[in-house]
Parts: sequence; structure tokens; C-alpha cells
Amino acid sequence: MRLLRDVREGTRLLLLLEVTGRRHTRLKSLAEKLDLTVAGVSEYVKAMEAEGLVQHVGGEYRATRRGVEFLQDRFRTLRSFVESSAREMAIIDEASALASEGLSQGDPPSSGTAATAAKRGEVVFVSGLEGIVALRPGKIAIARLAARKAPVEAGRRVLRRARPDIVAVVDLRAKVFASRLAVKSPVEFAAIPAAVEAAQRGLNVLLLCPEERVAEVVAAIEEANARSEDKIPYETLNL
Repeated sequence: MRLLRDVREGTRLLLLLEVTGRRHTRLKSLAEKLDLTVAGVSEYVKAMEAEGLVQHVGGEYRATRRGVEFLQDRFRTLRSFVESSAREMAIIDEASALASEGLSQGDPPSSGTAATAAKRGEVVFVSGLEGIVALRPGKIAIARLAARKAPVEAGRRVLRRARPDIVAVVDLRAKVFASRLAVKSPVEFAAIPAAVEAAQRGLNVLLLCPEERVAEVVAAIEEANARSEDKIPYETLNL
């Protein structure tokens, strides 16, 4: 993360923040806020004026539009990094999971200790978690529904390939096709954000989607990936 390693870059952002949110008519006041010498601030201001980030107007130092956009872009990047890092170092005393086999209270699952007994497929509460538990995103398979009626066998092939934990349907046509595949309880409300969130939590998703809305789905996944270091893998499949 360059911003955390580069002291000069951090100082530039703090300077931009000062001239964006407060009024500064003298370099001395800027120097005091940034804990720098007047000469040091002067060098920063000159360089940033040359880049079009700062201007001196009406006796005040102000951020230009380009400077504000630069500041917002860097802060968005920093926020994404902080949020992603915070998720990775979360302290979890107890968590719930699906039991892949029968467990008795006190049995050691892959990480931690079973706090409750559970049969295979039931929810088990796990305590005593230690070390690093890998949290990997699931994959989203986007099944394109063309205008013509898709054959059921093609849908079954897609189901076998995707092996989804959940199936989501974007519209009525996709819901009808899911019923033809005998899919039980597909996600049908807010299907696109639900699919993205499910993948972020490690579930594989099959998203049945009309051809004309595939670009919308891809844009939603890419937007989520831009905010996180853990990228959601995805593919499009023809029906």
C-alpha cells in the first residue's frame, strides 16, 4: 500500500485536505497544521500548483477540482484497503458453520472446538478459534438466457459444471427456467447484490440471467472487486 509507505504522498493528501476544508491565507498556518516548516510547505505547494492540484485565489490557498478528485480517489483506495484488512484480522470468539460430518460437543473441527453437537448438514457453533482461517470468495457462474427457450438439458449441464451452493434468478424468465430445472427456493429478490454478497462469504453461485442484463451483473461484480483485495471469480455460460 503505497500511501502508507510514502511519507511524501501522505503529506500531499493532508495538505489537500487542509485547503479543501479550511481557509488558509498564509503558508505559516498550513505549516503549523502539518507540523512542517514554512519552507517545506512552500515546496509542497509549488509542486502541487504545477500539477494543478492547488491554487492561490483571492489571497487563499485552495484545492482545485482536480485536487479534490485526486483526494477523493486516494481516500477511496485507502478505505478499501482498511476495510479489507479489518476483515482479514477480525477477532472471532465463536462462529457458526455447517457440519460436514457428525460432531459431538468438544470435538475438534478443522479450526477450533465444536461448542455444540451437530449432525452432518446442521449448524454447529465453533469456539476456540486460533490462527488464520482462510476466507476465500466463492465463484459466480452467470448463465445467459437467450430470447429463445433454453433446453432443460443445457441447464442441467450448467448446474453440474457450476455445482452451486445457491441459485439466484434475475427475472421472471429465469425463475421459470429454474423451476423447470427443479431448483428449490432460488434467490429471486435483489438477486444481483445477493449473489455478490454470497460469493464474498465463500459460496458458489449460479445466477440465471437474461442476455440483456449480463453486462449489469458483470458491472456489479467488478464494482465489488474494485473495493476489495479478495476478488470474486466469475464466468459466463451459454444456455
